[in-house]
Amino acid sequence: MKTFLISIIILFFAISETMAQTASFRSDFTGGSTGTLPEGWSLTTFQQEYAPNFTIKEDENGRYLSLTGGGDSKANAFISTTVRLAPGTFQYKALFSISDDVNPQRNLLFQFDRNGIHHFYRLDNGMVEGRETIVVTGNQPRNVVLRVYYRFNSDGEVKIRTITVTPTEPVQPRWARFACTQDTVKYKNMAAIAEQAAKDKADLLLFPECVTQMGRHVTDSDTLMSLMSQLAAKHRMYVSASIYTTDETDGKKYNRGLLYDRNGKLCGVYDKIHPYSPEANLQGITPGAKTDIFDTDFGKVGMIICADSWFTDVTQLFALKGAEVILFPVAGYYRSLIPARCADNRVSFVISVIDRRFGYGIFDTAGRDVQAPDKDPTVFTSSAPSFKDVRTFEVNGVGLLVASLDLNCKISPHYWGGTMVDAPGGKRNRDDQVIYLDDLIKQEKERWWIE
Repeated sequence: MKTFLISIIILFFAISETMAQTASFRSDFTGGSTGTLPEGWSLTTFQQEYAPNFTIKEDENGRYLSLTGGGDSKANAFISTTVRLAPGTFQYKALFSISDDVNPQRNLLFQFDRNGIHHFYRLDNGMVEGRETIVVTGNQPRNVVLRVYYRFNSDGEVKIRTITVTPTEPVQPRWARFACTQDTVKYKNMAAIAEQAAKDKADLLLFPECVTQMGRHVTDSDTLMSLMSQLAAKHRMYVSASIYTTDETDGKKYNRGLLYDRNGKLCGVYDKIHPYSPEANLQGITPGAKTDIFDTDFGKVGMIICADSWFTDVTQLFALKGAEVILFPVAGYYRSLIPARCADNRVSFVISVIDRRFGYGIFDTAGRDVQAPDKDPTVFTSSAPSFKDVRTFEVNGVGLLVASLDLNCKISPHYWGGTMVDAPGGKRNRDDQVIYLDDLIKQEKERWWIE
């Protein structure tokens, strides 16, 4: 009997501990009177006279937290509450509706200590849901501060129905394996390179810019496209490169990036938007206008080609559209630009190059070269591994680099304990500004006279 009671007590404490580890939070604003702050929340303002308003209201759908502007487009304020949570993985959610003049990425911040919500989704019922998976670290339960900001909107209204923090499964790694080349790739060697990449279980093989079209013996585009399709289907891996080709629909010549899927089907086309000046002016290469990203079975992929890397716009646009990896076939390039492109946009890069002096490369979202990840002492990342299994080969005089990237590990080059205080690259609501410069930059580029 004594042993039985001890077992029951142990079980009780085990259940209690489990319950403590799965503690959650929900605010549907049923507590407190209309016209006031919700119970347990406090207000912080930075400019009292024009501060945004946070009040409980009620309509035919029930009670909600109303956020409205106070008449100043530069004003910023927040409400906060403290929640005690055990270590674990949680999903932080906010369900709300907005007036037409509200942009959730610009006008709202939902913070969770040093982390926060960076992704918002439009629902079929007209509502908006923000959600983010966040980890509470440590060994003991601790207090977590939740903050809701309304900012940079003089009018507008947000109606928040619920804010919840609920336990969820940890985010698992999403590994994808990439292969890239350095040196001149001859047509007769492409099959051997693909075979070695496939042996090393590559999901995608990238050949360089205008593969086999920059030497004395130039392969025609139709023959190249056919071979790339065959290699992709044979090895059940994605195959990519850029080629010179004339488009059948408009008769114009492009430096065109191609991506073939595991069945050998063409699944992505990108025409170089920033041709190298001799390409445009001596070879008649037409600047591209396609800005599609490519869906693969391991994630979303974008592509830039050679001189595109000297400009910030193509990579930024592809990252904003959701690209996780940028394929970069080149003849030669300025290698020091690549960490900036990665860090600015929180994307990885895979680089194949003709001129061996520049070197192939695979870079993670912190801008770290997988071949020398500790080279830059100014990179301060989280401890999560973003890459693994880095290997190099020589195939008929061509260098082949293969490495795996965790596409769910989007680490920052400057990580200070949370996504709201790390480097802002790729996070739309970390543009903490009241004026966007895009239109002014476009206007300045179109001005042709000197003042």
